[in-house]
Amino acid sequence: MRLLPMDVPAEIHRRVSEGEGGRLRPEEIIVARGPLVIMAHGLMAVDASARGDFWITSEMGDLSFEEAEEALRRWSAKH
Repeated sequence: MRLLPMDVPAEIHRRVSEGEGGRLRPEEIIVARGPLVIMAHGLMAVDASARGDFWITSEMGDLSFEEAEEALRRWSAKH
């Protein structure tokens, strides 16, 4: 995985199940917007059992919670 820029605008998305929130079909909602580093920390705050329903989108592409966790590790490592 390449080192991603921390300040890229990003969004956390969540998959919404059929019928949830009065929706008729499965969709996704935007949960939060902000810099990628903040969205990665936000995704790590989601209960581990629910993280599969969340992902981050940015101009750099989509990140799963595993990829966001790896990005946080790389940003925290001393170079």
